[in-house]
Amino acid sequence: MEVSITKMSENGQVVIPAEIRKDAGIKPSTKFLVFNEGGNILLKIIRKEALAKDMHLLEMIEKSEEQIKSGKFIKADTSMSDEEIDDLLMN
Repeated sequence: MEVSITKMSENGQVVIPAEIRKDAGIKPSTKFLVFNEGGNILLKIIRKEALAKDMHLLEMIEKSEEQIKSGKFIKADTSMSDEEIDDLLMN
């Protein structure tokens, strides 16, 4: 994992350092989803083929966070397969 330091300009622009862009294969005009997660800004490259899946995942995460806040939870067993856990969480 590459780590680098950058800063935001007065216009709110942030430069992604060259070594990070190269390591991630980011080209000019690449589009990103931008998230604010508790003050941590996250960028996710938008890939046309994965966008619908990403949006569904975001909706499911938001729904899960609301359920957790309201005291609802689902107990999963560590011996369960990934598919079994996904089935529990998606219902």
